[in-house]
Amino acid sequence: MHAVPDPRRETAADAALGHPIATVTGRSLHFSVPTAPEAVAAARREVAAQLGLWGLRPGAAVVQTAVLAVSELVTNTVQHAAASSAHADVRIGLDGRHLTVAVHDRDPRIPRRPAVPHLDGTGGWGLHLVQTLAAEAGGRTCVPVDADGGGKTVTVLLPL
Repeated sequence: MHAVPDPRRETAADAALGHPIATVTGRSLHFSVPTAPEAVAAARREVAAQLGLWGLRPGAAVVQTAVLAVSELVTNTVQHAAASSAHADVRIGLDGRHLTVAVHDRDPRIPRRPAVPHLDGTGGWGLHLVQTLAAEAGGRTCVPVDADGGGKTVTVLLPL
């Protein structure tokens, strides 16, 4: 099966943010956003819309967790990877048992969950929140590194 652009996305965030049209292949969505603050809300909207098209209720816990994970992970790329990665690639996939959320950037630094998020609000809460919500849902997170060591993908696996 080949990638088929979802026409709904041609008029949504893609045009506004200047990134390529999202592609949907079966139950997999891929799109790119610039590592700019306005990309966070656009990524959140794209994921929520596609999950709805796949028949998942907007209020379902797995949908809320996935949308929040995308929001936090794209925020992290904006805050920490923008200098070395002009864009972030977002992928979600749905199979019979899991929903996978993945955000890739080309910054070589691996995110580390601090023992205690910074109480002054300067960091650590996003990854902490994503990992905690994934674990509470019975899922997990991992951060595979690109083969060349020049980037990584933060992946969240959530059971349906």
